[in-house]
Amino acid sequence: MPPTLQTVMRRMHLRPLAGTSGPGVLDAAVRWVAVSELADPTPYLEGGELLLTTGLRMDGDLTGYVARLVRRGVAGLGFGVGVSHEETPAALVEAAEAAGLPLLEVPRETPFIAIGKVVSELLAAEQYEEISRAFAAQGRLTRAALRPEGVHAVIDRLAKEVGGWAALLDESGEVRHATPDARTDAVAAELSRRRGRPLDTPRRAEAGDGRMPASLALSAPGEHIVVQPLGGGAGGHGGSSPSGPGTRSRPSRRP
Repeated sequence: MPPTLQTVMRRMHLRPLAGTSGPGVLDAAVRWVAVSELADPTPYLEGGELLLTTGLRMDGDLTGYVARLVRRGVAGLGFGVGVSHEETPAALVEAAEAAGLPLLEVPRETPFIAIGKVVSELLAAEQYEEISRAFAAQGRLTRAALRPEGVHAVIDRLAKEVGGWAALLDESGEVRHATPDARTDAVAAELSRRRGRPLDTPRRAEAGDGRMPASLALSAPGEHIVVQPLGGGAGGHGGSSPSGPGTRSRPSRRP
């Protein structure tokens, strides 16, 4: 995951001023750092940023400014003191607290670019860790494929890698191998239903021709199921590696 607001705050010694007392507020992911002195920077933001400003154009009522940032979904607002303002404007503190926007004070001696570099380094480290995990998982799956159990060992290993269940079905929807608690009935039923009508894909099958979809994703409460075809041609069932849809499931991360 990207670094949290709390991680950035601690690394850069930023002082919380408002909007940080709620449960989980400081666990918000910081996906980038943006710097802006605009009265309305939201057209140039995507959400998830830690926005930094010196308050060059801040004056009077700031509730509208804060409300726009909250609607855009920024992770937090960092206010640099000692440039345009010797201290963070009270109106900004009050508006941020009322709206629940995390407001952090950036010391005069902390350049904005230093915060951006730290976040960039943390994001790069997270991406490297993801790649490393993927390579390690690929190695474990390869070793599983060399075991006497063959494809069955791969399916079992895949379930462990995704933290859910996995199954191998042939083109008729029959289960060749499945890990415990596999919801293969729901997958087979959906595949059967889709075989009965054209698929809206570049290699679209005609209704009733028995071809499997190129891929399939099913969502259910607390679960996300992905179906991928394995093997070569549409009719292959050869040996210990039959051509058919492989399914995998992992717990949903949606709230």
